Amino acid sequence: MRKLIVLPMAALLALAVAAPVSAGAKVSNSSGSGLTAQGSWYSYEGDVESYGSLWAWQDSGASSPSLEYSGQIGAYVDCTPADDTDDSYGFQGQYIYGYGEGTLAIGRGSDDARASGTLETFTTLVDDCVGEYAESVDGSVSVSLDLVATGPKMMDRGTWSFKIPSEFNSHSSYTTTSRAAAGTATIDGSEIAVDGGIGKVSWRDHGND
Repeated sequence: MRKLIVLPMAALLALAVAAPVSAGAKVSNSSGSGLTAQGSWYSYEGDVESYGSLWAWQDSGASSPSLEYSGQIGAYVDCTPADDTDDSYGFQGQYIYGYGEGTLAIGRGSDDARASGTLETFTTLVDDCVGEYAESVDGSVSVSLDLVATGPKMMDRGTWSFKIPSEFNSHSSYTTTSRAAAGTATIDGSEIAVDGGIGKVSWRDHGND
């Protein structure tokens, strides 16, 4: 089962990390741009829920792209099945997170995107019913993402400002261009159908105090 997930513009902006450029003792300015591709998936079979996402992005001027993987698999169960008066439910399963450097190639016009890398992973085994949360470092996992655009270009622009009179003033602006996409993600050799997006974000930030 596939669940459509549209690439959010705010997420594109959050993933882009600018390098600040000092313009004075009390003034700071930063600007930059980045490319990103993302795929997400969801399934629910036999009371077992599984979902996750794979992101790839590269800031302008960065030597290599960064990849991030997160996933969850498990089930919400009745923690006290013998007690019909107690509707206490908890999650039993695992969360997994991976991060590392890799490759990212985006076609002309954001027609397609490919990314791959080997990520260090961290897994947390969860049993809410007994309050057990065991975290471990697993080592590494190979991932790849292969997307083809399925929709037209979408543009989004926004501004943000914050001010404390006579103390602090900050304002930011961003522009994103993205296309909805679909394809496959491969996690440790297992291929998964995904929906997501391909995009570019640019931003400017200014602050003084």
